[in-house]
Amino acid sequence: MNMRTFLIRFSLIAGLLIAPLAWAIDMQLGEILPYLDCQHQARSSAIAAFSGMLLACLAAIISWRSTSRARMAASLTATSGFLGALSALSALIFAFALSLQGIASLVLSGCER
Repeated sequence: MNMRTFLIRFSLIAGLLIAPLAWAIDMQLGEILPYLDCQHQARSSAIAAFSGMLLACLAAIISWRSTSRARMAASLTATSGFLGALSALSALIFAFALSLQGIASLVLSGCER
């Protein structure tokens, strides 16, 4: 497998890899950062959530564009087209979840117990 084939395959599944990873990291930071938010009156939980949301949106764009690029290059099979679309849509679902977590961290200060 050459590098071009690897990049095409990775970009097709970028949404299935990057977005859940960003969500998992944000979930772990969501356990740690509220204590810092309460002590320093900062909004680091919101920054982490919205950064993860942007990363998930970027993964969705990469997956969607790679599906259309592979279609134009005629190297797209039905399976890889489905995988690219599934990857892009699942990344958008994770982006939605991350945006809800970011909004919740803006509403709640971290000092509630």
